Amino acid sequence: MADIPWTWLGIRASGITAWGLLTAVVVWGILLKTQVLGRLAPPMELLDLHRWLGVTAIAFLLVHLGLLIIDPAVTFTPLQILVPGLAPWQTTAVALGTVAFWLLLPVSFLGRLRAQMGTTGNRWFKRSHLIAYAAWPLATAHYVLAGTDALSEWSLGLIFAGTALIVMGLLARGFVPAPGPTRTVVDSSPLTSA
Repeated sequence: MADIPWTWLGIRASGITAWGLLTAVVVWGILLKTQVLGRLAPPMELLDLHRWLGVTAIAFLLVHLGLLIIDPAVTFTPLQILVPGLAPWQTTAVALGTVAFWLLLPVSFLGRLRAQMGTTGNRWFKRSHLIAYAAWPLATAHYVLAGTDALSEWSLGLIFAGTALIVMGLLARGFVPAPGPTRTVVDSSPLTSA
């Protein structure tokens, strides 16, 4: 273990962490659209957590990419990381990760500008959000194909658990009605106003 470069350990750790956080972003996004948690988690708290998880996932992803550039074992240039198909190692697997990265950026960027852009911002955010849904399966394929630990028991358990949470969330989303607008009933009968 002493002869393993710290960058390689950091690449693995940051990549797995970014994938786990992206999985949590997807799960929390699904929970936002359902009433599975009922009153246990108000929608605004779920939204705040969804946003925080998304920012944190991108931060770990940037650490992952930065470490790839400085790692002495397999040297990547920024261009090889940012353009799908140029990677000198595991070209297809790295390309899947690169595409997943690019699919996450519009929703993250537009999410910050959404309020300032008004109706147009909402429309563009919703479109970019649809594109971002493809990021998780691509990131998962990248993890499985490029991850040096991907087929170890603990890693497979992590992948299966994350996938199961998303599938269960999607099933719940299909069977549990989305939260509707809350209405306050005002009792204006003469018996209660006295």
